[in-house]
Amino acid sequence: MPAALKTTDRKKPESKDHYDEVFEKTLDELNPAQRIAVGHIEGPVLVVAGPGTGKTHLLAARIGQILKETDAQAYNILCLTYTDAGTIAMRQRLLDFIGPLAYRVNIYTFHAFCNDIIQRYPDYFGNRDLIPISELETADLLMKMIDKLEPSNPIKRKKGKIYYEVKRMKDLFRKMKEESWTVEHLEHCINAYLEDLPLRDEYLYKKGNSKKGIKPGDIKQHLVDKETEKMTVLSAAVHLFPVFKKMMADANRYDYNDMILWVLEAFKNDEDFLRIQQEKYHYFLVDEFQDTNGAQSELLDHLIDYW
Repeated sequence: MPAALKTTDRKKPESKDHYDEVFEKTLDELNPAQRIAVGHIEGPVLVVAGPGTGKTHLLAARIGQILKETDAQAYNILCLTYTDAGTIAMRQRLLDFIGPLAYRVNIYTFHAFCNDIIQRYPDYFGNRDLIPISELETADLLMKMIDKLEPSNPIKRKKGKIYYEVKRMKDLFRKMKEESWTVEHLEHCINAYLEDLPLRDEYLYKKGNSKKGIKPGDIKQHLVDKETEKMTVLSAAVHLFPVFKKMMADANRYDYNDMILWVLEAFKNDEDFLRIQQEKYHYFLVDEFQDTNGAQSELLDHLIDYW
């Protein structure tokens, strides 16, 4: 009897008409600008609005409109957010609009999206049974790397705080991964910056000084030398990035930015693999697009390139 009671008390699934009614009511509550954003199905759309103005709600409504007006299936839509909480909120709104079909819409954080690709293609990505690296392990690897440097390396301090550069190197390597910057790219930027210094007003004397032999327009060499010294240290740190990546691999560790770089590298080097991913998705939506870093933006560029 208890089992029978549980069955009869169970809530019945809502009908399609119910979800259509909820969705139409939601559309009626949108202001004119929001209606334009939801109704513009084909081509790029950028929604700019302040916090708390319903941008996430608008994204969900846009997904509902795509499914209503086009032949696209729910699994043809890719929605990328920045937090797990964002994916949950998006899914919940979609459940209100389209019901259980919401579970077929691909809603991920950027990292979860890349991890899903890696897990679905183990033969392609090889052994990825790695362990996420902790902050303590990162610092330990960087200190070991500094210990092995030649005494002539600018990163190697002979006295005082010998691990002074550890924090800055950690931030640098994180940024290199986030922006998909190569050693060659940063080396080019450093050289261009140093070449430009003598042309900048702040590095030129505005007034002369006959006693010191300074004429207007002369270079403030002491300032240029100071910046050159900083860039020498930065260049040395940049060239250690591949060493650090190898140390992480040898230690069987990875960080979440690595997952994006692995997939990005696959997209760049294997057009057939990229095409497999592109064929799945017909519509792309990104929540909080202004926070997209270089690697994430490049990943998205590859996915939409086919279209």
